[in-house]
Amino acid sequence: MSAARKKRSGPPVARESRQRIQLRIEALNDSGAGFAYHNDHKIAVEKTLPGELVEVEYAPDRPRKKRIRLLNIIETVPERQAPPCEYFSRCGGCHLQHLDYPAQLTFKQQIFEQLIAAETSLSDITVHSVVGMPEPFYYRNKSQMPFQQRQGSAIFGLYRSRSHEVIAIDQCRVETREANQILQIVRDWANRYQVPIYDEKSGKGVLRHVMIRRSMFTNQIMIVLVVTKKSVPDWQPLLQKLKTTIPTLKSMQLNINSRQTNVILGEKNIVVWGDAYIEEKLGKYKYRVYPHTFFQVNSVQMVRMLERMRQIAGFRADDRVADVYCGVGAISFQLAEMVREVTGIEAVEASIRAAVQNMADNDITNVNFITGDAARTFRKLRKDGEKFDSIVIDPPRKGVEKLLIEEISYAEAENVVYISCNPKTLIRDLVHFQELGYTCREIFPFDMFPQTHHVEALTVLRRKH
Repeated sequence: MSAARKKRSGPPVARESRQRIQLRIEALNDSGAGFAYHNDHKIAVEKTLPGELVEVEYAPDRPRKKRIRLLNIIETVPERQAPPCEYFSRCGGCHLQHLDYPAQLTFKQQIFEQLIAAETSLSDITVHSVVGMPEPFYYRNKSQMPFQQRQGSAIFGLYRSRSHEVIAIDQCRVETREANQILQIVRDWANRYQVPIYDEKSGKGVLRHVMIRRSMFTNQIMIVLVVTKKSVPDWQPLLQKLKTTIPTLKSMQLNINSRQTNVILGEKNIVVWGDAYIEEKLGKYKYRVYPHTFFQVNSVQMVRMLERMRQIAGFRADDRVADVYCGVGAISFQLAEMVREVTGIEAVEASIRAAVQNMADNDITNVNFITGDAARTFRKLRKDGEKFDSIVIDPPRKGVEKLLIEEISYAEAENVVYISCNPKTLIRDLVHFQELGYTCREIFPFDMFPQTHHVEALTVLRRKH
C-alpha cells in the first residue's frame, strides 16, 4: 500500500460547520453591536440595530471574532441612517454611524442605566440625559494615523474591526478637516519622494505614523512625523507644502521610534520648525500641549463638563482640593479660582512639566503639582498630615486603583468628583466607594466620542456621616 493511500485511510477531517440563519436583533451591547440569541447562544452582529431582521453566516467552529458574517439586512428600523462615511462598513474606528444621533445618545444613557440596574446597591442613582455634541463630526483634536505600504504606494488609514489590517482612506469624518488635509499631503509627499514606509514585520522603513494635534479654540496645529530615525529624506519640501497650505501651523516635529512595538510614540521629539508645543484654551485658561502630554480629545465637551462640575461639586472658597490624574492641569486651574489650594498628582513627568509651565502662563499661584503614582503619592500625603476637603479623580479606562479608593476613604474628604471614560469601571468603583462610606445620587454623561460606543461621565460622591 502506498504512502498516499495510508494517509487517506486515517480518520476523516472535520469540516467547518457553517449555517445561514435569520436573527431578530434584540438590543445593542456595550460595544455598539446588535445581538440576538440562537439555540441559547448570544450572537453579536456588528452594525445592526434593535428590531432589525438580519441574515448572517454563523460558523460556531471558527475563532470567536470570526464566527459571524452579516449577509443581509432584511428589515430595517426608522433609527437607521445611511452612514456618512464610505469606509464605515470596513473600518473599526466608528461603531454607530448607521444610528441617527439622537438614538446614539439614548443608547449611551442606557449603558449606564443597565449597569446600575445590575447593582442593587446603586438603585437610587439617577442617570441624566447624555449631553450631545453640536457638531458630531470632525471633533477630535488629536489624530494618530498609521501609514503602510500597499502595492508599492503609501497609504494611511484606520484598522479594520478586530484586526491589524489598515483600511486605506482619504479622510476620516471624526478627525478635523485640517487633519484630513494634512494626512493627504503627507501621503502624496511620501509617494512622490519614495519615502520608505515602516513595515512592522521586518522592522524596516522610516515613516510609521503621523500625529496631528489641533487646538479647537485657538486653531493652532502641530504635526508630528513618527519615524525610525532622524535622517528623514526630503522632509523640507513637505514642510514647505504644509506651511503654504495650513496657515495655522505652529509646530512640526519628528518623533523617533525605532523599536518594534505597537506603542505609537518614541521618547524623543525633534522640533524641525516652529515651537515645541501648541496652546489650547478652556474658558479663560490657556494650556501648552506637547506631543506626549495628555489632553482631552474633545475640547468642546470638556468645557461643558467643567461647567457642570462647577455647578454640582459644591466647592467652597476655603477648601483644599486634590486633583488626582491631573495631566497638564486642565481641571486644576478651573478649581484654583474657586478654592484656597489645589494639589495636582500625575504619574507622567512630561505632563507635570507642562502643568508647571501652564501655571506660570496663567499667573496661578495656589496650585502645587507632584509627579508620582496616584495611590502611593496620595497615601504619602495623607500620612504626612495633608487634609483635603474635596478630591477630583479623572482616571484612565481601567478606573481607580482599589488602593486609592481606600486611601480616599481614610482621608475622609467630604466630596469626591469622579470623571470617567469607562461606564463599567465607574460602576465598579462606585460600589466600592459606597462600601467605604460614600454615596452617589446622579450621573451626568457627556458624548465626548460621537459615532463610537464610548461615553464620558461626571458624578459627585458625598461622604456619609
